[in-house]
Amino acid sequence: MKIKDEVTKEFLDNILASMHGGLFTIDKDARITSFNRAAEKITGFKKEEVLNKKCYTVLRSNLCKDKCRLKRTLETGESMFNYEAIILNKSGEQIPVNVTTSALRTDNNEIIGALEIFRDLTERKRLWERLREERDKAQQYLNVARVMIVALNLEGRVTLINKMGCEVLGYKEEEIIGKNWFDFCIPAKTRHKVREVFLKLMAGEVKVVEYYENPILIRGGEERTITWHNTIIRDKEDRIIGTLSSGEDITERKRTEAELLRSEKLASVGQLAAGVAHEVNNPLAGILVYIKLLLKKYEQNKLQTEQTKEQLKKIARETERCSRIIKNLLDFSRQTEVTLRPVDISKVIEATLSIVGHQISLKNIRLEKKLTRYLPLIQGDFDQIQQALMNIVLNAAQAMPNGGDLVVTTSVAKRIKIGDSIKDAIRIDISDTGVGIPKENLKKLFTPFFTTKETGKGVGLGLSVVHGIIERHHGKIEIESNPGAGTTFSIYLGIKDDEKD
Repeated sequence: MKIKDEVTKEFLDNILASMHGGLFTIDKDARITSFNRAAEKITGFKKEEVLNKKCYTVLRSNLCKDKCRLKRTLETGESMFNYEAIILNKSGEQIPVNVTTSALRTDNNEIIGALEIFRDLTERKRLWERLREERDKAQQYLNVARVMIVALNLEGRVTLINKMGCEVLGYKEEEIIGKNWFDFCIPAKTRHKVREVFLKLMAGEVKVVEYYENPILIRGGEERTITWHNTIIRDKEDRIIGTLSSGEDITERKRTEAELLRSEKLASVGQLAAGVAHEVNNPLAGILVYIKLLLKKYEQNKLQTEQTKEQLKKIARETERCSRIIKNLLDFSRQTEVTLRPVDISKVIEATLSIVGHQISLKNIRLEKKLTRYLPLIQGDFDQIQQALMNIVLNAAQAMPNGGDLVVTTSVAKRIKIGDSIKDAIRIDISDTGVGIPKENLKKLFTPFFTTKETGKGVGLGLSVVHGIIERHHGKIEIESNPGAGTTFSIYLGIKDDEKD
């Protein structure tokens, strides 16, 4: 029996020695009865130094006095799992440890001592502290950024938001984290569509759109317009796990741009007014002549003639002409909400030239249209593009005070670099044979309030507005000009991609 006990003891000692975690046992008097190699390594004490000593005189844990878990286990038999404590090693250094305590019992279930397993958390704590420092540093970077930064998980819940994001939304960080972004921050009118695109993005069915604008709701229910730059977040297995977006509040800028567009449009209408009045006056004079003739025939009872029929048809045609002229001018001058939709550039050009066509002909300007048939559509706002073209045409007319040629050409331009992208685009060339532009002024043309016109003839916003409109349509505009040899404005607008819309 003694040999069997010795074998068992040796077997148990080998198990204890091979354990990675520190382990020691105590009897009911809190004296240490076993102490494994890992415990020696963690504490710096040798087994021989601690056996039969009170555990609290050796390890001196911060829990020894008031919250001793070993004492509680000895008294109640209750096991304690995965709690943290601080012990002192042989050199007096504090060692953070993760601890589990259990009661030791006889075959009769009598408590005869306790067992404690502990793991050194020093390296883990150091790593966590380093991670915390890096996280805090990253958060500081995010908070310094003067743009909103928002991260969403696969479900669309907010996992990160920076200080600027909280300021724009009007909430504290803890009020936003964990909330569903679409239910919390997207207006009801666009919520379904935006959520649908996000879910397709998370499923890998569509590609991320790097730049876009959409409204958000802030505290109090007000809508703000945000321009977003987005990227996909992936895990180490390259699986999509969310999105990271930076956003800039452009609400006030959009309002300013809208007012600028409105004021410049009204200025253009003012320039057109005289020509339109003259154009409307001619058919009205003709109508008045025919009405007088018809009244005379009425008095002579000679209305039922073929000539009368033709005169009535002329009245109808001239009246319709006046109506078209006025309608075109009203359509151009009206204030409309910006709406991006498929646009046929040829129709925009025809609508523009229908307003100014008669006026430029009065200035002895010959208009030539070289419009390519069946051009692909672009994604844009009809009214804004018309305003840009109108401003360029009016500038061209003013550059030819003694008459000249105005040529409008459209074509498809392949693989054009616009910004950071290379794409196919519609090209619109508006060329005049006017006075031209000095080279030193070419780079200033799109600068607000820059003008070479006489005082009272313009404030220098027309081409600035044109540049803004083309930029908002993710296009570009180029100018070629030589003094005395005319000017060509070339506009490039990306072709609508049906696969992405």
